[in-house]
Amino acid sequence: MNKSILWLISLLFAASFAIVSCSESDGEENPYANWQERNQKYLDSIAAEAKANPGEWKVVRSYKLPPLGLNEQGKVNEYVYCKIINNGEGERPLFTDTVAVNYRGKLINGTVFDQSYKGELNPSIAVPVEFPVGDVIVGWTTALMNMTVGSRWELYIPSELAYEEAGSGSIPGYSTLFFDVDLVKLIPLASNGKSAESALDTE
Repeated sequence: MNKSILWLISLLFAASFAIVSCSESDGEENPYANWQERNQKYLDSIAAEAKANPGEWKVVRSYKLPPLGLNEQGKVNEYVYCKIINNGEGERPLFTDTVAVNYRGKLINGTVFDQSYKGELNPSIAVPVEFPVGDVIVGWTTALMNMTVGSRWELYIPSELAYEEAGSGSIPGYSTLFFDVDLVKLIPLASNGKSAESALDTE
């Protein structure tokens, strides 16, 4: 067999291998396909669970929105859905206060995008992060002003109260965010002087 034929066979083999590899790559699922729709369905399911179990959940409307009328009902995406792990007996933070928290943030697919501790939370060794209540995303601020010191809540925050359609860093747009939040301490503005530097992305 002459060299020209061998070269042609080698070329055809390489081309077919590339096509197969490309097909396999194309067949891989995009983890963020239909992301907006999936996040909305997830949030709707959380809202339904919270409504069905009022003793285990606290549902709080965005602090930025005006009060509803007597017979009015807000939209699903106007609320933060808070699953109560435990309620503390401390004070409730004000917008101007600084708080210290342990936290972990995830997307609906389980991807961790931010956290202040590794592994399981051990309050005796975890180092809380301090930040002003009013310097974080709307969903965080809304929830924090309804928590008491010593509480641990799981927060489900719609994208409208987080990073909306733009996203932020590794957080895609339209992401419903999950946070496990342990509120450790409250530092009133009067005793704090200047606000502590925020350790979380601001709105």
